[in-house]
This record gives sequence, C-alpha cells and structure tokens, in this order.
Amino acid sequence: MRLKLRYGDFIVFLVIVLVAALLVAAFYQNDTNQKTAIILQNNTVIERVDLTRISQRYLINYYGEYPGTIEVNNGKIRFLSAECPDKVCVNTGWIDKPGQMAVCLPAGVIIKIEGVQTDTDIIVK
Repeated sequence: MRLKLRYGDFIVFLVIVLVAALLVAAFYQNDTNQKTAIILQNNTVIERVDLTRISQRYLINYYGEYPGTIEVNNGKIRFLSAECPDKVCVNTGWIDKPGQMAVCLPAGVIIKIEGVQTDTDIIVK
C-alpha cells in the first residue's frame, strides 16, 4: 500500500527545513582575523593559544588518568595522542574555525576555538 502526501505533510516538511536553517544560522560563526583556542580540563582552563600567532609546531601536554598531547601548528589544533581507551579525540583531526570543538571525554579535555572580529566599521555623519 502506498501512502499519498497531503497538504499537511508539506507544511511539516517546510517547518523542519526552516528550523534546520535557523539552527545553522544561529551556530554559524564567521571566519575571523583572530582565533583563540581554549583548552579546558575538567572545566579548568589549562591554556589559551592565539592560533593566528603560532606558525611553528607547538605541543601542549595534559595529565591525569588519561594523559595526552595536543599539537598546534599553522593556525590549527588537534589531539596528537591520548591514552584514553577509544581514541575518538585523536581521530577527530585538525580544527581551525571559530565554533569548532574537539573533546576527549575520558580525560575531561575540551578544545574549543573562539574568534574575535578585529575589523571594525565606523560610520561618521
């Protein structure tokens, strides 16, 4: 038996598409001139790294039950190695845009990138 689409089905579909578009617009952040990676372990800031100033390889070690190493290079950041059982964090790869995050749940480590818009427009009347 084949079901026919009705008028209400199209309305539901349209509402779902609009909600999805609004969510994408709400969470989208423009690429900025200045990007800062914030590294947290158990809600404590380990380090803040200005990604726009790092051009050479830079390693950050974190400790605890599951120690690991974070690599920063050419404006990007990633989990290089981790002693956690599943290694999902290492397989996440590089992140480099504001709003992106990489997480190692067993170690309680979060890397998030925040951006600051440095260009300003001034209107003079």
